[in-house]
Amino acid sequence: MPRLSNEKINEIRQSVDIVDVIGNYLPLERRGRNYLARCPFHNDDHPSMSVSPEKQIYRCFVCSHGGNVFTFLQDYLKISFMEAVKMVAQMGNVDLGDFTFYEEKPHVNQELEPYYLMHEEANRIYKHYLTTKLALEANSYLSQRHLSKDIIDYFEIGYAPEQNILLKAFEKSGFSRMQAYESGLVIESEVGYDRYSNRIMFPLHNSEGRVVGFSGRIYQKNQKESKYMNSPESKIFIKGETLYNYHRIKNDVRNEGKVIILEGFMDVIALYKAGIKNTVAIMGTALTSQHLKMLKRLSNDIVLCLDGDQAGKNAMIKCVDALNNEGFHTSIVVIPDAMDPDEFLEAKGKDELIALFKNPISAVDFKLNYYYERINVDNYEDRKNYLESMVKVIMQLDDIVDQDYYIGQLEKKSGFSKETIHHLMSQQTLVKKPIPFRPVTYDHVSRLIDKYQKAERDLLYYMMQDKKYAMEYEAKAGYMYDKVNRLIASYIIDYYRQYVILEVADLINMIDDQDIVKRILEISSLHLPQLESNQAIDDYIKIIQEKLKIERIKQLEQELSQTYDPRQQAKILQEIIESKDKE
Repeated sequence: MPRLSNEKINEIRQSVDIVDVIGNYLPLERRGRNYLARCPFHNDDHPSMSVSPEKQIYRCFVCSHGGNVFTFLQDYLKISFMEAVKMVAQMGNVDLGDFTFYEEKPHVNQELEPYYLMHEEANRIYKHYLTTKLALEANSYLSQRHLSKDIIDYFEIGYAPEQNILLKAFEKSGFSRMQAYESGLVIESEVGYDRYSNRIMFPLHNSEGRVVGFSGRIYQKNQKESKYMNSPESKIFIKGETLYNYHRIKNDVRNEGKVIILEGFMDVIALYKAGIKNTVAIMGTALTSQHLKMLKRLSNDIVLCLDGDQAGKNAMIKCVDALNNEGFHTSIVVIPDAMDPDEFLEAKGKDELIALFKNPISAVDFKLNYYYERINVDNYEDRKNYLESMVKVIMQLDDIVDQDYYIGQLEKKSGFSKETIHHLMSQQTLVKKPIPFRPVTYDHVSRLIDKYQKAERDLLYYMMQDKKYAMEYEAKAGYMYDKVNRLIASYIIDYYRQYVILEVADLINMIDDQDIVKRILEISSLHLPQLESNQAIDDYIKIIQEKLKIERIKQLEQELSQTYDPRQQAKILQEIIESKDKE
């Protein structure tokens, strides 16, 4: 099968709009011809990343990170270039059936590799024991919970027997006793006890799909231990960086356009039984900044469903605020009668569970209801405080139609009139962080560089705009003093040998060096006037040639100071005189 050509890669890039792709991961706000977003590649308090639909590139004006749609997916999702190309091809419906890919092997941390391997070995052992007579009762329990063989296989469910099995297996595989203890799977002792005994085992994976821990569940009525036992945090298992089922759902999220966040792994399995697969679980922890980064790699659209009891609702409020602060579009599913998804599935059936998740309520609706349930409606101060806090929530909405709807809802719940609500809103000033627009302008750049660098950069800008300027540079100069600029000019000339019109987004596909890419993006972001004649190009070339003469004279003068041969000195001196005469 053929390998992808540059032409095919360019076709794939052109099959999508970078605004749509980045908009799947980051909230975008239109500013003039471009869009602004908070840059995910540095700690960005204000939107400083500009996305250009015209040039199909993005660039952060603070950290200078930028590129095209492939670059964004590579860096944001931490994937290889070819994985990014395949993702874009799928988004743009470009058929790649006749092409072959050579995937880059992921980096392996050799220090951590033994712990990953021991967890994978434990997972194989647990899956094996679930098929033995020792697990008859465990299988009976799984059957009662309507977990079919397909579900058991899909989620890699296993069984930890009562006898200690792991230490011997690990040592047989070449791992030391100390490594076994450090894995967290074996408790340090003379015998080497297995952490898990007589439990149904659910493996926990990291974002790359490697097993990093387990959750073991009791299944017998006479078992007195805690219902669930999770692996302790270790070198490879950090709860704040782990979302159950995350590694399986990229395609499902792409198909559905959203991620459903649940409480625990049994909730994920319950929805899977109902045919809903775009789910992850936070497993009883709060949403962390790392969780939010992981979710951003999948979608900006979140459906949140934690347990329906009061504790679950309290947790949902915290999650809603964390998600909204990061710009996610969040909606809520509240399961009636304080049930969890598995209980609701058992009680109401698959169709009602699906209907529940097809019709989530908005985050504002959830807040209106949540805080209303916590007040005494007969108490004036309670209702007044409720009114004031909900007004602030409604004022966060940008859509006036949405505002009007929720003002109506607040009127019904609070007992205060619409006039009062509008008056209260008019009195309050909503504190929103300003969104400064900080483009790198021509004047700003020109103050930071001398006239020779300015001439080279301006010329490169115009060379990107029109092939004739690039050909004029090649014919009259063909050289720039700055090494990076010289390489960029060479790339531009090579590009024009194949194409008539230069697309910056395609040009940077040819370049592996990120410093060169950053310089190209910086130059392409300059705001220079359109040329009406070639005079400016000739002037730039003259300035560049002047710089080259100056540098040549400096070089000759240095050679002269280091030469003691009179004939050689005379020759160098003559060349210096001729060079100065030409100025």
